[in-house]
Amino acid sequence: MSSKWKGILLKYGITALVGALMVAFVMNSYGFSEAETLLDKVLILANAFTVPGVCIFMFGFLVLAANDGFFDGISYAASYAIKSLIPGAAAGKQEKYADYVERKRGKGKTKAGFIFIVGLFYLVIAIGFTVAFYQIR
Repeated sequence: MSSKWKGILLKYGITALVGALMVAFVMNSYGFSEAETLLDKVLILANAFTVPGVCIFMFGFLVLAANDGFFDGISYAASYAIKSLIPGAAAGKQEKYADYVERKRGKGKTKAGFIFIVGLFYLVIAIGFTVAFYQIR
């Protein structure tokens, strides 16, 4: 298997694993094992898949905003504050904001397509359980 495919599988796999852990946490929080009726179990499953689906999908939008430089000012201010407050951290001259932005943009952008795809996968499953819930009800 090529390293390209390994990288793709790793990205999707880690994101899907995070979503699966969120599903397990929500199912445990709602008491899936104690649910008595099928209606209750389907409702818990719909909620359990909706939470990671929405969270992962919205995280994709957060990555897109970060790629456009939305958080550059905040990260520059935080790094400036850390270098100013910690003795010896600002041994050299403080970096100017324009240089900081150039350096950040030179690193390249994080691709967020896989985040949206995994988020949509969980949302499609959640929609399926929601439809099943209303069919049973």
